Amino acid sequence: MASLPALQAIFRRISAVFGVFLLFTAAPLAAQESGEDLLLPLPKSALDAEGADAAEDKAEVARLGDAMEQMALQNPVVARVNGHEIRWAAVMASAQDLPERYQEQLESVFPALLDRLVDVRLLAEAAREQGLSEDEEVRRRRVELEDRLLSNVFLERYVAENVTTAAVRARYDAMVALRRANLEVRARHIIVETEEEAEAVIAELDAGEVFPTLARERSIGPSAERGGDLGYFFSRRMDPDFAEALNALEPGSYTAEPVETGFGWHVILLVDRRDDDVPSFLDMRDQLREELTREAMGRLVGSLRQRASLEMFPEDAASGAGGESSGQ
Repeated sequence: MASLPALQAIFRRISAVFGVFLLFTAAPLAAQESGEDLLLPLPKSALDAEGADAAEDKAEVARLGDAMEQMALQNPVVARVNGHEIRWAAVMASAQDLPERYQEQLESVFPALLDRLVDVRLLAEAAREQGLSEDEEVRRRRVELEDRLLSNVFLERYVAENVTTAAVRARYDAMVALRRANLEVRARHIIVETEEEAEAVIAELDAGEVFPTLARERSIGPSAERGGDLGYFFSRRMDPDFAEALNALEPGSYTAEPVETGFGWHVILLVDRRDDDVPSFLDMRDQLREELTREAMGRLVGSLRQRASLEMFPEDAASGAGGESSGQ
């Protein structure tokens, strides 16, 4: 692993390329992203540089990238400010307010991020020396920041506990079942009197027997003469157990287990599903997770509001004033 002095040397080299990087709030960053002028602009990436010096700068960035992978595992001290330690993880956490294009090249802006933390620490120490930590405005803002921090962490943990991969998958399966229930399907079935007979039919299909032939030979239903063909229909109009088993199939597959309805025991083959454009789970996963997250947060906040004693102004005040005047 590269030593801390070696890493610092790389930082100094890249910092010389980027120049000063002093950003204290998210507002200037938002302005940078929207194209507005900043008092202190974001540094130009070495990845965008040109010429012979650019090649050397890019090599330095590559070496820093390798070093950062090691630092992610060990979280070393990367600077000390009047004895206060700044660790790698703190620098990386400070990058969360950067525009996306900088998030993708953190090895390039790492030295500038470190400079920012150093400067913030120095300014904070100077403020404390002047007694600003007890200033009324500072106290008010501290409470506001603490409320936001606590609410964000609380929500993050609540969502992590309630919006699980299993929950997302269950939402996807429910969506697929609903969409498929509204699609026309074509199916064949073999209906027999007992579960044992149905299991024997499945065993023969597994051995290579042809579904229509078995339907003509074994099925006791009126579709037997058509090889069990039921034509096109909406699965939602069928027996719920039959529809559920059918919706779980892909075209060309048959049920691996017998399906019982009031008419007997079925073995079902899905022949076709019209306009089956259901997206894959991977394509829908992020969207469904966002939906579940919004719902979970809504339930949580709603339950907290129900338990809370709330007075909303000026609406309540206006209502109260009107009530008093009408009673005089």
